[in-house]
Amino acid sequence: MNNLSKKYVNDEGKEETLIADSSDNYEVKLAKNYTLSNHKTKKESRLAKKFKGSILGADIGVKSSGFSSVAILATVIALAAALVMYFIWRF
Repeated sequence: MNNLSKKYVNDEGKEETLIADSSDNYEVKLAKNYTLSNHKTKKESRLAKKFKGSILGADIGVKSSGFSSVAILATVIALAAALVMYFIWRF
């Protein structure tokens, strides 16, 4: 046997087959429980997930999907700060 095939389910939920073969007729043997790759994901706390989903934790950048909400928030904060400074320095 000069090839190895293993069925797995990808991230989209589709079942696919991974085939590893040897072109020089070398025999490929692996146990049934051998893992070819292990995609471990980094665990995040619930608080971190909620923060990343909020307006304050949004990805900042011109091409990111959360840019307009972050720009609006920055504008509101800047206007509020200017208003507070006006009233403080007026008196």
